[in-house]
Amino acid sequence: MPWTLTFLRARAVDGVEQVEDRRYRRVLSLGKRPTLVTVRFGPTTNHWAIEPSRPGLELVVGRLFGTGADLVPFLAMAGNDPILGPLVAKRPGLRIPTTPTPFEAAVRAIVGQLISVAAARTVLSRLARQFGEPVKDRLLFPGPEALATAGQSALQGVGLTTTKARALGALGLADRRGELDWTSLTTNGARADEVLTALPGIGPWTSGYVRIRGLADPDAFLPTDLGIVRALEARGVDRHRIEATAERWRPWRSYAAIHLWASFSD
Repeated sequence: MPWTLTFLRARAVDGVEQVEDRRYRRVLSLGKRPTLVTVRFGPTTNHWAIEPSRPGLELVVGRLFGTGADLVPFLAMAGNDPILGPLVAKRPGLRIPTTPTPFEAAVRAIVGQLISVAAARTVLSRLARQFGEPVKDRLLFPGPEALATAGQSALQGVGLTTTKARALGALGLADRRGELDWTSLTTNGARADEVLTALPGIGPWTSGYVRIRGLADPDAFLPTDLGIVRALEARGVDRHRIEATAERWRPWRSYAAIHLWASFSD
């Protein structure tokens, strides 16, 4: 299975997503109509067949798997880098797997703070069962309205800490009020960091994660992320030199992060 699908399978929210063999299934909100979409992949995540056949769905799936990005400039830079060179040689087609909406990425990031991927998946699955919209036998990932009106005790009831419950409620409320202009934040990473970290419970790591997986920003980085720290330490980079090292990867630091995460599969 390609690394991207392995990555998504480890984070698949029960009831919302399913990853098996070379098939990815989840409920997507296409306009105002939730639809269960199945993507069947060929040898790589660049080749697929989609069910059902709907206008615009190719673009949605292409965004999810990052296939619209031009990797040539990144590969040219990374190929000459002593750290990234060997990594991109193993996975030259690796792209950024994003979430359907930046809001979903923000929810995932908040829930995932300081806990394992498996633990975050458990809590997110409970969150989806409690607040997601049923679509046939599946669930649509909870949206801003659901979390803005959920209430503190209900959010804590799915296993969230007080801080995370407050953060999700504030995030939902800010999105519902139109205070998060995701379109403009997509093109301005510094502004995205400023706006997101002004919200309760969101720090630099969370903001960076949203920029990578929610906004498909090619130049975000997570210098304190445990996976990135370990990957770079294994390659002789002291954790105090990580940010300085990553500077040479601008404006493609998000792709560097993805390759560093993927290096644990080697």
